[in-house]
Amino acid sequence: MSDCIVETTGGVMLIRFNRPERLNAMGGTMLQEMGEALDAGQKDDSVRAFVVTGEGRAWCSGADLAAMGGPRPANAPGPRATAVDRAGFAGEMVMKLQHCDKPTIAAVNGVAVGGGLGLVTSFDIRIASEQARFSTIFIKRALAPDFALSWFLPRLVGPEHAAELFFSGRMVSAQEAKEIGLVSKVVPHDQLLEVAMEQASAIAKQPPTAVTLTRRALQRAQTNSLEEHLEFEWANQKTCLASAEFKEGVAAFMEKREPDYSRF
Repeated sequence: MSDCIVETTGGVMLIRFNRPERLNAMGGTMLQEMGEALDAGQKDDSVRAFVVTGEGRAWCSGADLAAMGGPRPANAPGPRATAVDRAGFAGEMVMKLQHCDKPTIAAVNGVAVGGGLGLVTSFDIRIASEQARFSTIFIKRALAPDFALSWFLPRLVGPEHAAELFFSGRMVSAQEAKEIGLVSKVVPHDQLLEVAMEQASAIAKQPPTAVTLTRRALQRAQTNSLEEHLEFEWANQKTCLASAEFKEGVAAFMEKREPDYSRF
């Protein structure tokens, strides 16, 4: 059985983590399959957005500690390659999400802790079920953060909130997560996927080039100086002004109709 269930409908690729018996811990081929789905979706012009959720009671419970120390997978990097790897598999997955060039929505159905929380924070939008719970948890396992959680979390909730969450490793409810800015909304559990897919479908109807360039601008804003960012924005805007998508947007405005970006 596949560790990820992947389906595409209405321009949205839905990826479901499918290790419910392990609370969707990062073992088996789950992340590998997620990465392959992101790569495929990035190359497919009909895919306009991604939604990722989990089967069972968890979104992702982090590393599969029970599997550590077991046999090394046949395709795993060798000891020397692992020793000199700059960012590890965690870094590779975070950068796949960053570079997929299409909006990503995490539909958090349950527990998201440790590396699972790191993965959640690397999404563009996070929608939580009322049953979702979050924890950095690393400190309780004598570990330091990974999956870029120490980069994303302070930017989402502020450095002081982030420090308290890292040093305590305590569990955060869905409602508190919304209050501190970790998620954008909390919805009834049985409506989670419907709400996430509805938002992704709305994004999928937007002009795809403008969506990608807007996403890149939001990412660059984290590190650019003001001057650098003004230049980056203007380069993007010139690309948009010369596009067929912009012509459709103007024509729709003049003709008093909704624009149709489905052919782009």
